[in-house]
Order: sequence, then structure tokens, then C-alpha cells
Amino acid sequence: MQITSARTAALFLATAVALGGCATRESVRNAQASADMADRHAGTAQARADEAYGVGNQALGVGNQALGVGNDAKMAAMTADQKAEANHAEMMKLKRRVVYLESRINPHHKKHHRVVRHKVQKKTADQQAKSNNS
Repeated sequence: MQITSARTAALFLATAVALGGCATRESVRNAQASADMADRHAGTAQARADEAYGVGNQALGVGNQALGVGNDAKMAAMTADQKAEANHAEMMKLKRRVVYLESRINPHHKKHHRVVRHKVQKKTADQQAKSNNS
């Protein structure tokens, strides 16, 4: 009986494979057309991805150039700032020198001429009497 059940199981399996695995020519053509269309879409997608990669590289190059220009501008600004600070220090030194020289030429205080005032002596009563008697 075991042999019969094994034969029956094999027969059912063979029948299922035969009926389930059969494909018509039209279904094979449809499957091939779908595969070809998917291949074309994949090719188009790959081309667009390659194009996007190229655009990304160009954008990266432009960004790097902009970074270089920015760094150059920063260095120029720092140099100009250092020169401005040096010029300011020199200008302050020159201003102090001008003030000193002006003070030497035009002193702020004027020399006062000494005014001599003669004191008039008041005659005392005795001196007046003597001068009157004489």
C-alpha cells in the first residue's frame, strides 16, 4: 500500500506541474515585452542618474571656486584692516606731533609785561605841617 500511495502522490505532482507550468506563447511574448520595457526604463534612469551626477560635480566645482574667491576676499579684507590700523596709529602719532609743534610756535600763555606803578606816598600830618611852615 505504501507503494501505491507513493505512485499516487507522484502522479498528482506530475499533473500539477504539467498543468501549472504550461505557458502559452502569447504570455511568453508579453513577459518578454515587459522585460524589454523594464530594460529600456532602467537604461533611461541610468542615463538620467549619470547626468545628475555630472551636474552635481559641476555644482561642486562652482562651489569650490566660490569658496576660493571668498577666502581670497577674506585675506584681502584682513590685510586692509591691518593696514588701516597701522595708518590710524601713524595718524595719531602725527597729530600729537602737530599739537606739540603748534604749542611751540603759538604758546597758549602770553607773557605779561610788568607794569610798574609808583606808589604815591601819603603825607602824614607831620610832613604836611613841615611843608606848610616852610
